[in-house]
Amino acid sequence: MDDTANGMSLIVDGHVHIGEGIDGGGFRHGSMSGEQLLNLMDGPFVLFGEQRRIDGALVQPNIFRTRLGDPAEHHAYVSRFIADNSDRLVGCFVVNPLLDLARNLEVLEEHLSSRGFRAIKLHPMAHGYLPTVVRDELDPVIEMAHRFNRPVLVHQGDPPFSHPSLIAFILAHFATQRVVMASEAIYVAATCPNVYLETGWGALPRLKEGIAEVGAERLIFGSDCPIQEMGSQMRPIEALGWDEPIGINLPRAEIDGILGNTLWSLLGRQ
Repeated sequence: MDDTANGMSLIVDGHVHIGEGIDGGGFRHGSMSGEQLLNLMDGPFVLFGEQRRIDGALVQPNIFRTRLGDPAEHHAYVSRFIADNSDRLVGCFVVNPLLDLARNLEVLEEHLSSRGFRAIKLHPMAHGYLPTVVRDELDPVIEMAHRFNRPVLVHQGDPPFSHPSLIAFILAHFATQRVVMASEAIYVAATCPNVYLETGWGALPRLKEGIAEVGAERLIFGSDCPIQEMGSQMRPIEALGWDEPIGINLPRAEIDGILGNTLWSLLGRQ
């Protein structure tokens, strides 16, 4: 079922990993192939009593594979797969600032300009750096993001490297992946109007708090699949539209924004 063909708003997963082999990180999970991703996206998922699919996804490589080696090699699998599925998939380029800066910038520019990559990911925990210490390596990356008008997604919730207050763009996992830093993430978003909160790993009470402080228009759905299951990460967003005390009677248009419209616009796809 094509949701858009039926006049429904888009659902876009803003945080998905695909690749080959074992990721090798702390979760030791197997990789999800591109074919598996598309099958999962087709669902169907039931939201508000309707059968839905996930219409689009922002796709990045397995994070722990990007610790060493060449950035072009890190993104080869994602690049090939999104090229064949550009109607539904958009690439997210993972930058490891501890690798050669010139090579990083060369490959990043190529992927942003001609390979379907429309966002940048930073993962201070997996790559082992404090953002405040590697400013000389990060600043040119951020400048390129600004030049291409591309959003930057930052892993959060893993001290000491991934504190929301250390670097602020799209704050992944609502800063709750291992240690709950949601209050800090909400504070940063409330202070900086260009900061968005990704909902993946975020519990329903934290989503409510985020909406109360910064508004639903600053929340973005992301599942972190395959570590998390897509449908489970949509459920708290659906619950925001329920009656109190579980929900907050959030209007459907604002829920649609969280589920996909906001991110698709940020990625220049609307």
